[in-house]
Amino acid sequence: MRSRGLAGFICALVCAISFAATGFAQEATSRAAAGKLVELKVSAPALKGNLLGDPAEQTVAVYLPPSYDTSPAKRFPTLYLLHGFTANNKAWTGGGYQGMNLQSSMDEMIRSGKVREMIVVMPNGWNVYRGAFYTNSKVTGNWEDYIYHDLVQHIDANYRTIARPESRGIAGHSMGGYGAMTLAMKHPDVFSAVYALSPCCLGMEADMTSENPAWLKTIRLTSKEQLKAKPESLDEFFEIAFVALSAAFSPNPERPPFLVDFPYHEREGRLEQNENIVAKWRSKMPLYMVDENKENLFKLRGIFIDYGQKEEFSHIRISSQLFSKALAERNVPHMFEVYEGGNHGNKIRERMETRVL
Repeated sequence: MRSRGLAGFICALVCAISFAATGFAQEATSRAAAGKLVELKVSAPALKGNLLGDPAEQTVAVYLPPSYDTSPAKRFPTLYLLHGFTANNKAWTGGGYQGMNLQSSMDEMIRSGKVREMIVVMPNGWNVYRGAFYTNSKVTGNWEDYIYHDLVQHIDANYRTIARPESRGIAGHSMGGYGAMTLAMKHPDVFSAVYALSPCCLGMEADMTSENPAWLKTIRLTSKEQLKAKPESLDEFFEIAFVALSAAFSPNPERPPFLVDFPYHEREGRLEQNENIVAKWRSKMPLYMVDENKENLFKLRGIFIDYGQKEEFSHIRISSQLFSKALAERNVPHMFEVYEGGNHGNKIRERMETRVL
């Protein structure tokens, strides 16, 4: 009896130790499976001297995957992720898209094997006009140069990236989708794949044109103070957007108060085109940049465009379709999807987690 009792006690002790060890191992694995989010300031020489007074040192959030600290010899591919108009980079990390926290999303998808480990870089694109559109401008500064040159160089110099275009992708939503597509098609020597979610401003179509009554209200503005801090209607939103787009696409440092040229002017209560300004806008829009960047587009390893079936902005629906058609006519491989149940922003987290990442 004593022998069997002792044997039972030893067996129970071994089992207890085994379960404890397993528990500790699982806890350690759980801790090890967590990545981390780093927030930093990056020097942006391309933005120095901009006429809006935006800082030449920009905030950037960087997600580092779980094994970044535990495998010091390992290098990682990098995704550059661009946010939309009136937002900042905290849209990805602070609940801006259906409560999205990119760190938690990435950790979970890496744990479940849905995605490979990667570094995710989320720059700020907010400026005085609430969105720089990631393009070069005499007024807002050279945001395109900041993203593809200043920022990429800084990240490659300070983190263990795989520093080659095949290992860099770029994606974004709305304004960020426009920026991602433009940067990718102009700089395939930096980025090799692009995903544009509900990309704005691909073309001068539909509600981007004089068909939109907000244009008349916009060109009648006489001061920056008239721009609403929190727009309460679509017209008020468009007024802010049209000023910001004009600062990005048709800047004019000699024309206060906004330092822009608008693509329309008013004559007897009606809008008429300023042809040379419309041409400047079109020169910045991917739909009309396809031929000049055809060889670059063929260098990209992946081109993805989508928008939701209930997309509110008509130019996004029409321009995305026309852009996909232009690519198809030139035999440029790409994927284009209109997904069910989505409007401009209500399924961005889902799309990020099931498609983009």
